[in-house]
Amino acid sequence: MTDSEKLVELEEKISWLEAELEKQSNELTSVYETLDKLKVQFKILYSKVGDPYATRDLKDEVPPPHY
Repeated sequence: MTDSEKLVELEEKISWLEAELEKQSNELTSVYETLDKLKVQFKILYSKVGDPYATRDLKDEVPPPHY
């Protein structure tokens, strides 16, 4: 293998790596955008439902309909 062939092979590898890096960067950007949207949706849902782990005083609890 000559020096020029080695150089061409290295250039091809670098080109491939750059393309893969760009693809992964785009995918990661998409994941972060989705995560940001989910955070907003979760905040909206949480504000409507309230804290699901919060407890209320027994006097504030509504008895079941069969009582």
